[in-house]
Amino acid sequence: MDGLPDRGRAREARANDRTVLEAARDVFAARGFDAPTSAIAQRAGVGVGTIYRRYRSKDELVHALRLLALDDVTTIAIEVASERPPFAVGRFLQRHLEEAASPLATTFGLLLPTSPEIDAAADRLRDALEALIALDLSRGLVPADYSSGEIMITLSHLRPHLAVGQERAVELNLRQLDLYLAGLAEVAAGRATQRGTPLTWDEWVTFNSTT
Repeated sequence: MDGLPDRGRAREARANDRTVLEAARDVFAARGFDAPTSAIAQRAGVGVGTIYRRYRSKDELVHALRLLALDDVTTIAIEVASERPPFAVGRFLQRHLEEAASPLATTFGLLLPTSPEIDAAADRLRDALEALIALDLSRGLVPADYSSGEIMITLSHLRPHLAVGQERAVELNLRQLDLYLAGLAEVAAGRATQRGTPLTWDEWVTFNSTT
């Protein structure tokens, strides 16, 4: 038989697909969603036809990119919860800032049609984040009304698109995280207050989807 076994072909296809999606994420972060598909193909090292055979439109490409982002964030949250670190929410936010390749604005903060796949992925992420919050609530590290929606909007605030190198951007983002976590601990301890009501998960979802 020529070529790879079926399992090998499937692994190669997934790897190639992720390469295209990561290239799209980088190009969209740098040039916006109006960037041409040819720029994505060049970044990924594939032909434009390869992308169009997999994604018939830019909307399909963005949909897949959004699923990838949701799954990647969920994976980090699940791994952190399993480690049970001293401050689970803080560790999750730190890992995301250190490991994520581009700002969340690349995939969130843009109104896009929802789908059963997106809804299911969002539900998995919500459950993973709520597990982190439950760990920290039991230790008195976060306020009683702290929500999964607030974690997501915090990620957006902590990862702006900065016109600096990756190393400096991570350094600046982690500094802001330290300040944020110090404030969160003060509120949890009753030594400070916050204004307004918590951002619910459903409210966060409406920020990023159309029906």
